[in-house]
Amino acid sequence: MGGVFLIKCLSTNCTFNNSGVCSASVIHIEGFDADITPETYCKTFVEADNSAKMTNSVCEAETSSKNIICSASNCTYNFNGACKSSDVQINSLNNTCETFIKRYFNSNYEY
Repeated sequence: MGGVFLIKCLSTNCTFNNSGVCSASVIHIEGFDADITPETYCKTFVEADNSAKMTNSVCEAETSSKNIICSASNCTYNFNGACKSSDVQINSLNNTCETFIKRYFNSNYEY
């Protein structure tokens, strides 16, 4: 696997969204039996209100692809519970993982 990649977050109402980049130290993607994108979601999502926005106050660093715990076992990028995608994006409407691609065979091939 190449370098470290930042996590794009379109959920502008998430506490950890810092100008379109996730600032949580670690994110968890859920969707153990997911077969399609709407069956996944960012478990780390926290609804922000104007007084509780944590953009730079709590997390100084942005989340990278090295900090993704993924339980979407049917995703082609899931390798032993870690995400191996170089382009992770969280949807703005329902916090789904837009990077999810269904794995059509049982493989733990590392990308």
